Amino acid sequence: MDALLRDGVFDGVEDDVFGVDTLMNRAQFAKVAAIIFSLPVDQTLSQSSFADVSTDDPANGYALPYIEALRTARLTNGVDAEGTMYNPAGSVTRQELAAFLIRGLKWEAHAHSAAPIADATVDDWANGYVAYALDKKLMDGLPNGSFGGRTEATRLMLALSSYHAKHASPGAAVSGGGVTKAPALPAGIPVAPTGIEIDGEGVHLSAGDTYYDADGKITTMGQQPVIPLIVTGPDHYEFTPSQIETLYSSGFITAAAAGGIMLDNPVIGQSDNGLGKLVIKEVQSAGDVTVAVKLPYAQAGNAAASRTLQAGSMRVPASIEVSSKDLIVLAENEQPQGLTFTVKDQYGKVFKAPSSQDTSRYAIQYKLERLSGLPSLQSAGGIFDRPWDERTPADASDPNHLTQTWQLPIEKNGDYFKFMIKPTLKPVGPEGSQYTISAAVINLDTAQELASASAHLEVHNWKDLDPLMDYKVDMLSSHFAAGQYLSERKLINSPTDIDAVNANYPFYGKEVNIIATDNKNRRIDLSKVVRDDSGNPATVVQHIAAASDGVLMGAPGVNSNGIPVYRAYGIHPSPDLFDLDVTFYTPSGSRTLQKTKIEVVSGEPVARAVAVKNPVLSFSLSTQYKIRKLDGTVEVIKGSDYLAGKPTIWEFLRFCDFNGLDTKDESNFFKYFIQTTDQFGNKYQNTSDNKILDLTKANDVLKVKAVIDTDNKYQAKWSVKDEAVQDKIRIDDQMRLHYEPHAKHADGTFDYSKRNLQSFGIQLVTPSDQKSWCYVTLND
Repeated sequence: MDALLRDGVFDGVEDDVFGVDTLMNRAQFAKVAAIIFSLPVDQTLSQSSFADVSTDDPANGYALPYIEALRTARLTNGVDAEGTMYNPAGSVTRQELAAFLIRGLKWEAHAHSAAPIADATVDDWANGYVAYALDKKLMDGLPNGSFGGRTEATRLMLALSSYHAKHASPGAAVSGGGVTKAPALPAGIPVAPTGIEIDGEGVHLSAGDTYYDADGKITTMGQQPVIPLIVTGPDHYEFTPSQIETLYSSGFITAAAAGGIMLDNPVIGQSDNGLGKLVIKEVQSAGDVTVAVKLPYAQAGNAAASRTLQAGSMRVPASIEVSSKDLIVLAENEQPQGLTFTVKDQYGKVFKAPSSQDTSRYAIQYKLERLSGLPSLQSAGGIFDRPWDERTPADASDPNHLTQTWQLPIEKNGDYFKFMIKPTLKPVGPEGSQYTISAAVINLDTAQELASASAHLEVHNWKDLDPLMDYKVDMLSSHFAAGQYLSERKLINSPTDIDAVNANYPFYGKEVNIIATDNKNRRIDLSKVVRDDSGNPATVVQHIAAASDGVLMGAPGVNSNGIPVYRAYGIHPSPDLFDLDVTFYTPSGSRTLQKTKIEVVSGEPVARAVAVKNPVLSFSLSTQYKIRKLDGTVEVIKGSDYLAGKPTIWEFLRFCDFNGLDTKDESNFFKYFIQTTDQFGNKYQNTSDNKILDLTKANDVLKVKAVIDTDNKYQAKWSVKDEAVQDKIRIDDQMRLHYEPHAKHADGTFDYSKRNLQSFGIQLVTPSDQKSWCYVTLND
């Protein structure tokens, strides 16, 4: 302090008082800055370039030459966008002080490339200045741990920082005329990033949230704490999540955090839901948390961003919801039905498992209570590990078997929230059977009931309910002339060979359904209430008849979920709209309803769109996958052996699509993953019958191609940079996936344990150049 006073940098507010807590205004700061940075000062100036600076100002007029010196040195351009006002009597905030000091020392380029600090008191524009000022010890933080960027600077703060600046070495070496030189852009990055934002909308953090489970795997049960980023380049270019990860791993993005959170390492996720996002390894405590990101080689005003979020208290189960309050089932229907109970926390988010900080144990207590009528229900999967049948009491103390209960821990894997039942297929009384199904969330340690929900269920004989039911036809109005199309290509014998079309090209059919409701407008499922002569489930639709002959025909079949359906197939194009009679079964006899204004159109099917169900997948090479086959047997196969078999890309993608679980149920995971739609609305997709019928059979016409990503949306990544030793990944003309590690065993076979391929993208392309992507991460 004495040195600054002696050198004339500062004056005391009184003869013997410096005024350490007095605020320093902008006029006083101009004098200090001009002196410590040795700026040329023209003391003869009497006219300012700022409209509000004048020698006639008794309080601040003395500072006019110093203010002009700052402007000439480009340390200030005033306080308004036009550069006409300086506000000499205004205060200087701590972040403005940091910016002045860094600019005066010609360290601005280093400030642009400084790692950001996570401090909610510092505005984005000042983050780099403050970060570098702290790094160079020009300024210190406040006692409360923050920098206090918007806090007005006192004379003492200004004096101390000015002293450090006066003794610092100005003009640190930079290249390119004051711009820190950026490294070359990494592969797959077409332009340099110029802007970055933190997309915190919809992000909710709670104490105890973790990105990994106890086994170190990305959690599928807890709430993953991730924060999306938006990174842009010139001409509104927006980087994909995979490209954002590449930018980070190549040093083009830096990140920091403050408050009760621990960022993961690497900070930007490489796979799963964290791909291209800020990944928080753990939310350690509730309260304000701040994250900051920066593009160190960008100079634009939006090259840095910070955001403060409120981390809430530890999540606990607070409510439970049921998918329907009133369910009605026909006693003849063997199709499983049920209710979904969803547990939610105090923030309204789905609660799947306790947080890492919660020592309590929670469970759902389910109860089925028959209020009246005959026993008519049995289990159908979902929460029930062991099958049960109401007609076989398990509890001797309940001879009438009116109540059954089940208790499952909340963190249990599987469909613990689906209460799945189906009728026993035995008739019930004329009044039906009435039930209440309830679920309560219990704290097992205190036996406290935290929340509950219930629903009403009725089981009726169809013949008793039929007089109260209303029926409607549900089908599309436009159909593709599949008969003509397939016949012209010699794929079927004639356009009216409906059996051949139905057996081999079911994707050209549009379902004809009967929608049933009762007198209370409750939807009644008719999926499997009718049986054929062999006793197998059959569709309720018996026949369709078009008003115009030879344009539309129908046939029964089974959909990908094993449910009987009736499909309508276009035969020949119709010159005009026509009506269709739909005949269906009811207990009181066959009935016929009419669907009006139907058309059949023709043309060459072309894939107009292609979609993947899940764009982010993972596959483990060392995992022993267990596959429960449809026949009940279990197949065990190691991930690397599965890849060595060169699976088709369609098979591989479906295999990956099961939430990363090691045990896969064939009846579940062989469902739609890839879907293509042509211009007629026909959908071609994977099926759940252990056969890849629809997509592969039609793809000769649709010509959807699968290739390893060549557009660099999800470019492949390796752990080595030398292309000569990188693992190879490709898809051949038969759509088979080839993964060839560079490392080999002594016998010449591939050594998957020494892989260097980390991830790759698969691109699906239609003939019209419509594209869809998915990103696959390989794990050991």
